[in-house]
Order: sequence, then structure tokens, then C-alpha cells
Amino acid sequence: MSETRSMIPSQRLPSSLLAFVALAAFACGGPEAGPRREAEPPPSSARPVLRAATVPEIEAAARPGRPVLFVGLDGADWQHLDPLIARGELPELARLVREGRPGVLETEHPPLSPILWTTMFTGSSPLEHGVLDFSRFRPGSGEREPVGSEERLRPAVWNLASWAGRPVTVLGLWATFPAEPVQGLLVADRFFAFLDMGGAPPEGTVFPPERQAWAREILRQVEEEVGFETMRGYLPDLGEAEYRRALAATRPYDDPVSALRRILVETRVYARLLAGSWERDRPELAVLYLQGTDSIGHMFAPYYPPRQASVSPADFARFGGVADRYFREIDRLLGELRRLAEARGAVLFLASDHGFTWHEGRPEQLSSFANATAAKWHRKEGMYLLHGTGAAASTQRERGGVRQVAPTLVSLLGLAPPVGWGVAPLAPVAAPAAAPFGYQPYFDRERERRLARAPAAPQGGEEEIAKLRALGYLGAREAGRASREALARGAGRTAGSFNNEGLIHQDEGRKGEARQAFERALEVDSGLASAAWNLSDLLFAAGELDRADELLVRAFGGELPEGTRFVIGRAIGYQRSGDVERALRLLDAAIAARGDEPEVLLFRGRYRIERGECQGALEDFLAAERLAPANPAAPASAARAPRCRGTPGGARVALSLDPAQPRVRELLARTAG
Repeated sequence: MSETRSMIPSQRLPSSLLAFVALAAFACGGPEAGPRREAEPPPSSARPVLRAATVPEIEAAARPGRPVLFVGLDGADWQHLDPLIARGELPELARLVREGRPGVLETEHPPLSPILWTTMFTGSSPLEHGVLDFSRFRPGSGEREPVGSEERLRPAVWNLASWAGRPVTVLGLWATFPAEPVQGLLVADRFFAFLDMGGAPPEGTVFPPERQAWAREILRQVEEEVGFETMRGYLPDLGEAEYRRALAATRPYDDPVSALRRILVETRVYARLLAGSWERDRPELAVLYLQGTDSIGHMFAPYYPPRQASVSPADFARFGGVADRYFREIDRLLGELRRLAEARGAVLFLASDHGFTWHEGRPEQLSSFANATAAKWHRKEGMYLLHGTGAAASTQRERGGVRQVAPTLVSLLGLAPPVGWGVAPLAPVAAPAAAPFGYQPYFDRERERRLARAPAAPQGGEEEIAKLRALGYLGAREAGRASREALARGAGRTAGSFNNEGLIHQDEGRKGEARQAFERALEVDSGLASAAWNLSDLLFAAGELDRADELLVRAFGGELPEGTRFVIGRAIGYQRSGDVERALRLLDAAIAARGDEPEVLLFRGRYRIERGECQGALEDFLAAERLAPANPAAPASAARAPRCRGTPGGARVALSLDPAQPRVRELLARTAG
């Protein structure tokens, strides 16, 4: 970075341009890359497109405000950042904490990124804004595709700012494709191809369209610059051959090296786009979304110190420090962003949608990038930080919720809040002087026009669906296409969207609506294990035990994360209430659905001993021991079976069925002794 700065005498440049040059150098990959000349956008030859227009009455309702540079750090939280600050590894963030107003931002359930970021920028419930899953089924074809901007039913802050004549820059946020008209620049989430499968970003990822060539040239440059030497900075033992294999990988999340490269490219692409737009467009609202702070956790938190038993010493030594190196890179970026904001008198606003489990409580057995378990690594407490508001610095961390992000932005920008919002800004931002305004009709009309002009076929969705599977947010069992019947019933909605709707209703105490939503989820996909479990839990609480157990078994058979714990927990509850028969029926059904879970076999064996079913108990214990030979509970339980009701008859029967059973002979000998 210093080499790039030294090429232009600092005394001749304003501080804002110095910061821009530094940020552009950072996004290029550091001083070894050197300065780059960015391609100028050619005149557009495309057909006329919708243009964002200032709405006089909305502009008149606004008041003077402050520019805001918002940085979305997906998955960041103080539990992870504070120790890094204390060790001196994040000096720029430490400065922001000293000078600004840090706080805790509580997430909502379910903690899934497209839902939460849409909530944050609309200030409304997911049930109101309509983005309820990572994907949808395209109306007409039924093909699964990533959820996009067309699904959103409420205006976002960048819509409000554009209508008020305020220039905006929005980069990389979930559910923003196709890029909608704004005053300024919007680069949608499908611009960056996570899997690097060789294709260019699809049409419609950049607004205005004439900026697309410029954005693609930046992407090309960064792809080229994040090379072998960059990767060696993270993995010093990386060899050329391994790097080439990572470069050619079509499933990067199958390997930490290839995953790391894609995370670095994504981070630097959007940082560099921000650098160019900040200087050229001079946005009043700039939004830089960084998914890498979450993706790095999904890939490398299992390797993070202290070493987990499931991680080999070699992998721990190699990958244990990758995440800290990445956050040091993010810290350098935050320093450049602070300087950009200060040069224009802008507020720097950092926020995350949820936290991430890096330390105590890390799941030992749940993959951080496997379907249906990835979100188990998310923590309820995210973070936010306001710097440059003019308010006094605070050592006390206020608490807020994700729905307060949009009111905070609106207040800082001086925009009129939407009618009926009812959500306060995060302290200490004062309430806006502008009176509430009814934006919804303007948004509805614009959305109808965009839907009428939408292309008939999806664009770029295949890579994004592959990305969702790679990140663990879409399971291999989930269909790539909706059935005609499901499409007709769900109007394009996935089973996951109905399941998430049910969870929101349940959290807000509407059990009837929650039940209906879970039922709809199972109509669309009867094998969705999470929906089966959620409905089972609801019915169990209502006393509908037979169907509750049937759904629990279905979820267990579908390999629901923690399904074993749920089955055993319910069986124990039945046993303690005196209904051993129901407990055994549940365990029988669970083993019939999936007989490869040793803990369930052990529990059934113990209940069988209580009933005097010695032979069956022994068979369960021996099966559990074969499945989990290192589990000491299996042989300990098996040792009880020959003494079942004071007789070794169960073991003798087992020997008569299969004389070649050394474990049974061992148990008989122990009993005889």
C-alpha cells in the first residue's frame, strides 16, 4: 500500500482522494499489485431501462442529513472481535470502538441472511417484506432459483433515498437481483460467482446497465490479482500444484484452500467497487456488504483454537490461524473506510445480522457448512458501531434489534420515516424532524413495472443455487424444481419459506398460523425434516401425541440435526410419565426409519431390559457396539443383558442363533465368573 501512495505526492492531494487511492490499492490485493486503470463505461446500446426518478413530494418531505457509509459484516460479533482487539490484532476497529458508539444487535429467528438483511434495510417483519428463504420456485417453469429483489414487498432505505434525490451505492446485498433502479449504483448479489465456473455475471446485476462493463473489469482484475502469492500470505506452506488444483475447483467448499480464495476475491471485489463509486458517485448512502466475515467462519471456525477433537493436529496447525489473518485484512479495510468517511463528514455505520460461534459452545458434531446445520453456528447477538455521529463516545454498549437499522439510516440521512413504522432508531441517533410519509404506493407501482419487464427465463441462478448448497443453506435432497401441484399451491414459494414463516409466527405467539405454515411446508416437500420436527414439537405441546411422534420419526429419518437427541428426549419423557409402551413404540419406529444411530439402539435396549426382553436388548446393545466401538456405554450396557432378570438365557439364545459371536461368549464368561 505504501508503494502505491508514494507514486503520487501526498501534499498535492486532498485527504479524500488519498483515502480513495489507498482503498483502491487495498482492494487490488496490496502494494504488489500496483495501481490499475479502470475501464470507463461505454455508452449503453441496450434498450431503454427504468430510471430512478426523484419524487418531488418525497424530496420535499426530507430534511438535511448526513452521508452514511454502511458496512455489513455478516456474522460478526463482539464475542469474537473483542479478544482480537485485546491482543492488538485489530487496531483500526479498536480506534472505532474508542471513538464511536459500539452496541449489541440482537437478531431474529430464523437467523438466515436474506431474511435478516432485508429486515434490516426495510425495518419491517419478514411476514411483511416477503423474503422468507434463500430460494424460490420460478413462476411458470418451477425451476429453483435464488430469492431476488422481485420478492421484496416493502421499500428499502435505498429506495427512499433515491426518491428523495439522494445518490446511493449498494453493493452485494442478498436478494437484490435483478438490480433495481436507484439514483447512483446498485451491484446485485449475483454479480459475484462464488463457484468461479467461468461465466460472466448475468445481465441485470448492475444498475445502471452502462456501468456493467466497468464493474466486470474490476472483477476480472481482482480475479487475476488474488493469485498464488496472495494465498501464500494466508497459507505459507501452500505449493504451486495445490494452488492450481484449488484454482480449477468447481466445488470450492469441498476444500479450505479453494474456499479461501473465493472468499478473498469476493471481499476485494466489493471493496474496490466501493472505492470507485465513492469517488465518482459521491453517494449520500453507501452500502458495502461483506459476506466473507460469515463465510470464513463457516469454513474455518471448526479449525479455530482451541483444537477440537474432530480436527487433526496437522489441519489445526495449517488452518487454525486463517480466520485471524482474514479479520486483520478486514481491519485494514475498515481503516481505509474510516478515512473515506471522515474526509466527507460521513457517518461510518458497521452492523451484522447475527453472531457466530467461534469460542465456547462450538458444535462438536455439527458441520458449519452442511445443510440444516450451518445456521446452528449462528449466535443471537450480532454487533453494531456508529462512528462520526457527533455524539460522545460511549464505553457502555447499548442493545438494539435488527429492525432498528433502517430507522437509524433514515434518521441520519434526514429522510421521512415510512408511515406506521413504529420502530425507533438505535441510540443515540435522534428521531428525524421529518414527518412520516406513505411510501408504499410508490414502491408498489415501481415493482409492478419491474415485474412486467422481467425476463422470461432466469439468469445466473444455477451458480447461486450451487453456492447455497456449498454454504450448507440448501440440502442435496431439496428438489431443483417444484412439482406442478406444489407450484400451484405455493405460488412459487419453497417449503423452506413456509417453514420459516411458521417459526416467525411461533416466536410471536401465533400457534394456529404457525401450524398452518408448517403444514404448507410439508405439502410442498413432505421430506423437509425441519418442518416435520417443528410441526411435531407444536403438536406434542398441544397433546396430539400420535401425529407428533409420526412427524418426529419422519424428521429423524430425514437426518434432522439433533434428531437423536429429540427422539431420546421424548422417549425419556414418556417413560418418566409412566408410558413405557409409547416410549418403546417411538424408539421402534425411529430404528425402523434409521437403524444406524447407536444412541437410539442403546436406549431401546435399556427399556427392553426393564421389560425382561433379554434377547432383544442384547441384540440392540451389540448392534450399537458395532456402530460405535469406541463408545464405552455400548459394552457396559451389553454386559447387563446376560444377567437380565437373573439369568444368562438371553446370551445363550443369541449363541444358539449365531455361535460365532465372541462378544457374547465374552459376556457369558464374565457373568459366569
